[in-house]
Amino acid sequence: MNMVSDIAPVLRTFGLKKSFSGQVAVDGVDIEVGRGDIVGFLGSNGAGKTTVLSMIAGLQFSDAGTIELFGDKDGAAKREIRARVGFLQEKPRIYPEMSARAYLSFFAELYGVARRRDRVEALLSMVKLTEAADRPLGTYSRGMQQRACLARTLLHDPEFLVLDEPTLGLDPVGLAEMRAIFQDLNTRGVTLLFSSHQLAEMEKICDRVILMQSGRIVAAGRPRALLPGGDGAASVSVELFEDASECRSRIAALPGVTRADLDSQGRLALSMTPPVQGELRDLRARVSRLLTSTGFTVLNITSGDASLEELFLQLTTKKNDIKG
Repeated sequence: MNMVSDIAPVLRTFGLKKSFSGQVAVDGVDIEVGRGDIVGFLGSNGAGKTTVLSMIAGLQFSDAGTIELFGDKDGAAKREIRARVGFLQEKPRIYPEMSARAYLSFFAELYGVARRRDRVEALLSMVKLTEAADRPLGTYSRGMQQRACLARTLLHDPEFLVLDEPTLGLDPVGLAEMRAIFQDLNTRGVTLLFSSHQLAEMEKICDRVILMQSGRIVAAGRPRALLPGGDGAASVSVELFEDASECRSRIAALPGVTRADLDSQGRLALSMTPPVQGELRDLRARVSRLLTSTGFTVLNITSGDASLEELFLQLTTKKNDIKG
């Protein structure tokens, strides 16, 4: 292992582009994933996430741009570098008649894994399938099938995992189990890049998030820094008697208001310059006085942390506004 790969980010992409039948799917995407990070890849359906992940995994070629793996600019084309990457596709790829133990043993032999039996048993334990290991995969729940596929992805002990919607279709128990597995892998030194629509889950475990819309990256960074209020501002949610959508631009221009957006319930999510001193109760009172004195009828004001869902809705709404 060379010195450059040990200190460089696990992944860098530069200007990735991809079109299908003349339709642009990925339009100049730059991504960086640091060693040891858990990075969430957000975006609505059709944003281009799966295409990007497939190019990183080597299943598709880009029309333009480069993919640097482990500090090697030609890493994407080198088998020994590719062997350090594991890729999990969105839909479980199983042989329904095979048991999990037989399934993993089969792929372990194909991959030339050393001490195959020990490796298979260790992975069955990691993904909590030991007790069901001899049942046919076709009898498994979606979450169990996905965990079996994750175990297959881990057989060759990859340092970097690229996961496309690994939590899709999972119930709350399945989500918690998958989250625990991701965190355990990360403590073992594995870097993860995964896409998901489970924004609350991303908020719990991701060091960084990347948000993609219409083939482009529209935001990237640590979740708290990207959220409203992440720059030191305070945030409140306001319910008005008036139509919030018609008042938004006017309220955004008021003194002390740094941002005004509509949330998923039609309320106004306001970012405010924080008071020099005082608690959130004082902030709510300040907002109430400001809006009332300006002629608005305030029905309710609440305070609290913004969420990735709010960020996602704000950025995708803005993008759609620009396109429209």
